Amino acid sequence: MSWEPVGFVFFSTLEFIAIYFIICALFRLKPTEIIFPALFIILLMDLQSFFFREDLQLTAIVPFINILLFVLLFTVVMRIPLVWSAVISVMGYFAYVLLQVALVQVSFGYLSVNELTLHPEKGYLLQTISSVLGIGGARVFYMLGGGFTFDFEKLRLKREAIYVYTLIGCALLLTIWLLYRGNTLIDVISVSIAFIFFAYYAVKKEKDR
Repeated sequence: MSWEPVGFVFFSTLEFIAIYFIICALFRLKPTEIIFPALFIILLMDLQSFFFREDLQLTAIVPFINILLFVLLFTVVMRIPLVWSAVISVMGYFAYVLLQVALVQVSFGYLSVNELTLHPEKGYLLQTISSVLGIGGARVFYMLGGGFTFDFEKLRLKREAIYVYTLIGCALLLTIWLLYRGNTLIDVISVSIAFIFFAYYAVKKEKDR
């Protein structure tokens, strides 16, 4: 039995949790408010990232799909306006990327791109260090009162629910395209579950309102 999928999913989970905490800290959001839906989506992110990695031609769209999932998470579940959800998701995602770049630069070549390619365990080490620093730093930053506070509602689009449903619909069309390309069925299923989850949540939230 190969432990590679287990290792990939575990360390990727650490990364996405760190990104989630960084986003929440930067914009004074409570990470525990939607922690269980967030963990569910993070698990689906891990699965689709792993199977996309097997298809090198599609690797480039992995960050795009992950950011899209974060956008929908904050828009549909936390009810943050769509535009702001996009802004905070992109900022949090790239803040984590910059943290990893900084760690690579100060490793004196130990965690260089070539080393990470030749030694997967060093990649796991980088993921662990950056995730621990990201989560720990985000918590300290939040407790010290750091972060931006905005009135998100001022930037809510008119008929925003229509845009959200359209975005979810386009995402589901993406999964159909992946299936057409002959991509891994498990990958298509995981992405489909994510967007069906968001569609359910969107309808439920609108009914509650």
